[in-house]
Amino acid sequence: MYRTLIWLALLVISVAIEAQDNPPARKQSSFFYPPAMIQKAVSNAATHPWAKDIQETIRTQAQPWLETSDEKLWEMMFGPGITRSWMVWSDGFCPDCKKDVRMYDWVISIWEHPFKVQCPHCSQLFPTNDFEAYFKTGLELDGSFDPAKADRKLLFNTAHPDPSDPLHQFGVDDGEGYTEGGKRWRFMGYFQVAGQWRRMVVGGARALSEAYVATGDPVYARKAMILLDRVADVFPNFIFKEQGLVYETSGHRGTVTTWHDACEEVRELAQAYDAVFDGVAGDQALIDFLSRKAAENQLANSKKSLADIRKNIEDRILRETLAHPDRIESNYPRTPISLLTIHAVLGEPESQARVDALFDEILKESLKEEGMTGEKGLAGYSTIFPRGISEVVLRFERGQPGFMERLCERYPQLYQTFRFHVDTWCLQKFYPEIGDSGGFGLPVAIYKGVDFNQGTLAPTGYQFLYHLFKIYKDPAFIQALYQANNNSTNGLPHDLLEENPALVQETVQKVIDQSGTTIPLGDVNKEEWGVSILRGGEGENSHAAWIDQDAGGRHGHFGGLNIGLFAWGLDLMPDFGYPPVGYGGWGAPKAVWYTRTAAHNTVVVDGKNHATGKGRATLWGSGEKVHLVRVSAPDLIQGATFERTLTSIELDDQRFLMFDVFRVCGGKDHARFLSSFYGKVTCEGWVPSVTAEYGFDTETRGFRMDPNPQASWSIDWAIDDRLKLASISHPIHLRLHELTQGAIPALGECWIAGGQFSGHEEWIPRLMVRRQSTDEPLTSTFISVIEPYAGRPTIRSVKRLDVSVGNSPARDEQAVAVQIETASGETVVYADAADRSDPAAPVCQLGNGMTVEAKALVAVAREGKPARIALFDGKRFSSGHGEVSLKGIQPVFEIEKNTNETKILRGDPEGVEKMALE
Repeated sequence: MYRTLIWLALLVISVAIEAQDNPPARKQSSFFYPPAMIQKAVSNAATHPWAKDIQETIRTQAQPWLETSDEKLWEMMFGPGITRSWMVWSDGFCPDCKKDVRMYDWVISIWEHPFKVQCPHCSQLFPTNDFEAYFKTGLELDGSFDPAKADRKLLFNTAHPDPSDPLHQFGVDDGEGYTEGGKRWRFMGYFQVAGQWRRMVVGGARALSEAYVATGDPVYARKAMILLDRVADVFPNFIFKEQGLVYETSGHRGTVTTWHDACEEVRELAQAYDAVFDGVAGDQALIDFLSRKAAENQLANSKKSLADIRKNIEDRILRETLAHPDRIESNYPRTPISLLTIHAVLGEPESQARVDALFDEILKESLKEEGMTGEKGLAGYSTIFPRGISEVVLRFERGQPGFMERLCERYPQLYQTFRFHVDTWCLQKFYPEIGDSGGFGLPVAIYKGVDFNQGTLAPTGYQFLYHLFKIYKDPAFIQALYQANNNSTNGLPHDLLEENPALVQETVQKVIDQSGTTIPLGDVNKEEWGVSILRGGEGENSHAAWIDQDAGGRHGHFGGLNIGLFAWGLDLMPDFGYPPVGYGGWGAPKAVWYTRTAAHNTVVVDGKNHATGKGRATLWGSGEKVHLVRVSAPDLIQGATFERTLTSIELDDQRFLMFDVFRVCGGKDHARFLSSFYGKVTCEGWVPSVTAEYGFDTETRGFRMDPNPQASWSIDWAIDDRLKLASISHPIHLRLHELTQGAIPALGECWIAGGQFSGHEEWIPRLMVRRQSTDEPLTSTFISVIEPYAGRPTIRSVKRLDVSVGNSPARDEQAVAVQIETASGETVVYADAADRSDPAAPVCQLGNGMTVEAKALVAVAREGKPARIALFDGKRFSSGHGEVSLKGIQPVFEIEKNTNETKILRGDPEGVEKMALE
């Protein structure tokens, strides 16, 4: 330790001397990791046990490269020559045991089994030949591989060397894959991408550079520079579009790897170079080694000085990338983040201006929809912007204290950015899986707006949320980081470079003591982004329903007005999640299925996917116990009406119900689909018996319909909590009561993968409620009551009431009124009228004698007397038990009545004209 500290103290002097002796108009010092920061890392590790643990983790990660000779490090990098492949075979299997091994399931152990991939089932290693020996025989001086030069006598199964052995050629790969029966396994093309490049080379540069910063030991810096310099020798020769495959197809932009990883890898290489820049000052051994290798391999850059080596890296990796940004064009804003990192690392006179311009570009482009880019995949691709900007902002904050606060002042929408994944977090356990995101019913138990990394030098999400709290004083950011840290302050903020870790921990504990661990959240309507969430209950009885307001878009699915529900710790109406691209890529039928309208809890018109477009909330009411949203999106079906009203009502602390009214006008075939979580279903009031396949190339099967169901029928899912996620011990059910007239119910199955990419295949129950006509436009009003219950059912009976609107005594088929009798003796009435051109609240006469002047009503009676009334965009309610009249229309007016008093829970008391209830 004493020796390291002395070396660090001398480092600044040596850097200054070298700058005087060799004054190139190039980078002069580290931008992100100046010597003082390295001293802080070493000091923290010497002072705090948690920091010592980080240092040891980083040191351990770098150990294999530290123990590797300089010659072997230099040989790790390769040149182009064999076809690089993103997968062995995206939809493949093991040629030995024949079990499915898709996508990224092949095991790579770069140190235990170099130049091999391993079947996760039978553990067989491939290729079976000694590829390393074969590869070396075909190497040119510049590092590229020439198969014509390679010794093909080495292409045999080393476990079966006899040419007469039937297995002599089994599993042999010459760089272009092993073929059998018309199938091809690109073992080495995949290893070169996922093993040799990503883990050995990029992973090595990252591990060694971080170890240098964490310890101050220059040996790590020298070894990192060897890797980086060798990468620079060959990097411009890599053009993935011409040399590589993804999902067995060519033409994908990139460098060594395809675009999305290429974007991150070049940023990591730039950061690694910056980290060790000062650490090799005066390292003659490095110059001697690299100049010798340059001479042996007849390289254009002789590497006679440190300036030559640095020029090699800066010109052939960093500036090469700036000259070809299309090769790293990735999900926004990953590319400008990488570019501004490169500019900062280069440290040229104009670099700061370019960095500032890129920051401005990113933020002006990315803050359009509730502080987000609008990219879908709520817990996946939607996090790319907040995670990316938080990491790079913290890098600048480390060296320029106050940078983050100044940025937040210039762009106040950043508060919305990082509140977005707070506001959309349901039960602090799930996110609505809108778009390419998550898996079927899988929880997301940590806040997704930042990356909570540990054990590296990368800025941590813990640190970022702490800074956000200091700026905005919002305890939700502290509560989120606390939960991510296993509800503890231990080790916070997991940043080896933190100036005052004790203060961070003290502040976090103080906020938790004051505010608790539960983030208080109500209903949210993120109309710009396109999601509404209705929340209720507390603790283990918390629940949240959501509706997707749009369809399509970047990484979006065609599930307009799709709905979901979380309750009792489970996802009771899961979206299927991220498309299972492990079954043949993005265009394969099973992957496309996940994006289709018929794979969502919504209505399909004429078997077609929804058009890309947005809806809007035309009615919104956030009451205390009653919550409602109505979304209209007719453009999604190019029809006159496509409108869904979702209403949630809490009967008590444990019981709640939902009303779902879906109005459609357009086309001739309306099919509403619904699935729940894993479980068995029972039907009441109908018998699925007649074959009625849906078709339209959907991944569905076995539909059986009942052409003559009762006027009110139901289906009950008994939930199988196979993932052990439930917050209560009672059996959990989801029951749907259907009241749609002229509709045919059918029960079948749909295909899902139980994980991401290539999870286990399952067929789960799928409900279809269908209305068809020979003429168009067909007009449908789908009416259902969704009843989640634990233990015993809540509902005893459900019926539809007649409704007349305005002065007409005739029944209005577009208006809806439902009356429920519960097992506990309550009567619940729901009524709503379709959106009309007249903005005034319609006057509705219900078949039970109630009169309502509102766009929607929920009324609850106990023992025959009013107990709760909620009006939405309304002004009057009357029944045989009293009247509520308002002076004008109020968006939400909710009252609760008990024996002693009538309490106004939502609405303006001054706007009450009359309130007289029994």
